[in-house]
Amino acid sequence: MFRDIVGHDKNIEALRNALRSGRIAGAYLFAGPAHVGKEFTAMMFAKAIHCKTADADACGRCVSCRKIDDGNHPDVRLIRPQGNWMKIDQVRAMQRQLTYRPMEGHYKVCILTDADRMTTQAANSMLKTLEEPPGDTVIILITAKYDAILLTIRSRCRPLKFGHVPLESLARELTRRAMLPDSLARQIAILSSGNVSKAIEMAESKEGTHEPEIPPLLTGLEPLQLFREAERLQKQTEQLDVLLTWYRDLLMVKQRAPDELLTYVQARPLLDEVVRNYASWQIQQAIQWIQETKQHLQRNINSALALDVLVIRLAGLNARNR
Repeated sequence: MFRDIVGHDKNIEALRNALRSGRIAGAYLFAGPAHVGKEFTAMMFAKAIHCKTADADACGRCVSCRKIDDGNHPDVRLIRPQGNWMKIDQVRAMQRQLTYRPMEGHYKVCILTDADRMTTQAANSMLKTLEEPPGDTVIILITAKYDAILLTIRSRCRPLKFGHVPLESLARELTRRAMLPDSLARQIAILSSGNVSKAIEMAESKEGTHEPEIPPLLTGLEPLQLFREAERLQKQTEQLDVLLTWYRDLLMVKQRAPDELLTYVQARPLLDEVVRNYASWQIQQAIQWIQETKQHLQRNINSALALDVLVIRLAGLNARNR
């Protein structure tokens, strides 16, 4: 059901308007950051198209909705890349299916995830389908790399741009689903970096709801421990975002900000103690270094070297290491 989608209100309203008016586009392009709910929205749209009872939505209970949930609705097809690429054989199989009329509904819905990973042959074949799509077909391409989709394909799809889910919306949803206190819901929303599925998983499993521990980099490490920490970050690069939130909290404490602005509210006493070892400019420098390192990793610069340098720099900022 559309109400189960976190954020993306404008996109949901656009899809509902299409359902109400009967003006459903033959092809859509859902584009935006990874893990913000694009595929889930596409599946909800497919359910709403085929739902037997709800108006411009999915009931989640009728035969069609249950079949889509179980992955066995004859008129809904989800296509993922095989290995690293979405291959031409997959697109051709989809095209063959589209030559037949829908079996149970009014439309055949094909959802292609990671559409930017189509091979050149697959993309050219897809373009032919989009140039003359069957009237009873809805094709939804999903990508986190909009510019990697051929311009000729983009021009034949109705684009829906997805962004990161606002922190407040995600925190409210975590509170509703997992009955978490507001402070913990906000903490998990930040730690998930806007990844909706990850945030919900963390909340339901109570991961991240335990008493937070300040990363050892902030409190001081022995020389031999520095490279172990760099190795850990290399295996779990998402921990850079966690490290960033700790330094931001330190800066908030240094500036005597109220508790409601902190991510780790429960750790306020520990933060008060640790912040004595830092000047404001040092904390700001640490935040800048972490952000620069994240950019280096995105550009595929030597990750081991970048993280080694970062860890050594951060350790050097702590007064206890000087």
